[in-house]
Amino acid sequence: MTNYVLAVDGGGSKTALAVFNRNGEVIAFEKGAGSSLSYDLQLSCERMMQQVASIMNTTAIPAHHTQCIIGVAGAGNPYNRAALLQRLETFAFADIRVTSDAVTAALGANLGAPVACVALGTGSVGARLDSHGQLQLVGGWGFTLGDGGSGARLGAMAVQALMKAVDRQQPLHGLIATIAKEVGETRAEISAWVREATAKEFATLSERVWPHANHCPIATQILARHKSAVLQLIADTRQDTELPVMLLGGLANKSKQLLSDSEQRIIMPARGNALDGAWVLATQNIQVE
Repeated sequence: MTNYVLAVDGGGSKTALAVFNRNGEVIAFEKGAGSSLSYDLQLSCERMMQQVASIMNTTAIPAHHTQCIIGVAGAGNPYNRAALLQRLETFAFADIRVTSDAVTAALGANLGAPVACVALGTGSVGARLDSHGQLQLVGGWGFTLGDGGSGARLGAMAVQALMKAVDRQQPLHGLIATIAKEVGETRAEISAWVREATAKEFATLSERVWPHANHCPIATQILARHKSAVLQLIADTRQDTELPVMLLGGLANKSKQLLSDSEQRIIMPARGNALDGAWVLATQNIQVE
């Protein structure tokens, strides 16, 4: 390997960057704005370029002595990945690899050991790493048709409940009243909000669901559906293996609390993060689908 590894974890809300030396020690760390390639490709590429330039300038390490391993949301789309790679070539790194943040998260969760990793954030995705070093993604198809168990899908269910209440001309109370304050109370207001809303904005709405969990029947129903989606993603990721399960992402802890004691027993705490996963990808022979 080269002398240094620049590891990048790009998500919808933030980007984390770390430089590792050849001993695996972090010698520089920075954090910046989100850089998910799924939302605004040009803006995200610009942010990634700026943040990579910033940490490289801070360390003053020559790019040709550095591997650059980037795990970023939206990189599963070949067009997105190619667009970012083209921009990054101007740095003249010794090697550049851009992959999904789900890949680096899974590799970091158990520090390269076999695992069934499920990430629950704005979106959702599973990743299974077997004992042969083969890694396969599960789910992660995006908000339009997938992302069960995600914050965006949870927020969407809350908006759908508001729509149903408006259609039935029911009083707005509890969770529905809270959502209406941000989305609107009339068909015209709700339609306008939905037309412009991104997955990130739906995910922000999901934060309004949890405080109503114990006293609003609609919130209870929505969280029950969320729990089912999380369990399904865990099952699809683990399949018929006995792999340890690790939950990652902003919704991991809250979602875990919805599970029964027996369901929680298979879940282990993560040993590392996506930046560690980028280091693993740079230094180990991992086969990514």
